[in-house]
Amino acid sequence: MTKKSKYHTLLSTNCSLLCTSKAFTLIEMMVVITIIGIVMVIAIPNFAAMQQRARVRAGAQEVAQDFRYLRERALSGIGNFQVTLLDNRHYQVAHPNGNVSTYQLGQTTGGSLRFGTTVAIAVTPPEANGAIPPSGFDFAATGTLSFESRGSATKGVAYITNNKENFAIGVNRLGKIRVYIYTSGVWQGL
Repeated sequence: MTKKSKYHTLLSTNCSLLCTSKAFTLIEMMVVITIIGIVMVIAIPNFAAMQQRARVRAGAQEVAQDFRYLRERALSGIGNFQVTLLDNRHYQVAHPNGNVSTYQLGQTTGGSLRFGTTVAIAVTPPEANGAIPPSGFDFAATGTLSFESRGSATKGVAYITNNKENFAIGVNRLGKIRVYIYTSGVWQGL
């Protein structure tokens, strides 16, 4: 056999091995699909839970931002703003000029948010006036949060839940607003 024919024989043998294997076998495809299925079964519930946590956190941050905005408007010299609870999903703002605005809890963040807590919680954030009320709106005896033009505010807390996690928006007498999450038996600031 010549050198050329040996080379040609090796080349044709390798080509025939490579050229005949052009697709995946059924078993290879089944293994890949099974692995993808296992990953999906693990990932989808975790992703859904993460979305719920993000919605309630965003809802609490949204209410805190609304309160901060009202405080800034009061500080600008416009006058006092009054925030009252309408029901477990809505709150109302009375403006100094007499206009009234209604806000829905979680309006832009989605989710089934409401004022209140999921269970009876014995501890409260530092801004609380006492035990957590069933309404979830703990602002003085009148239940009204006031932002005054000199910067002060009614001390109290608005509690928000999605029936799984609990958040609180605390307002102190100086008007400082802080968001808390209830974790491991304590309210932790965000």
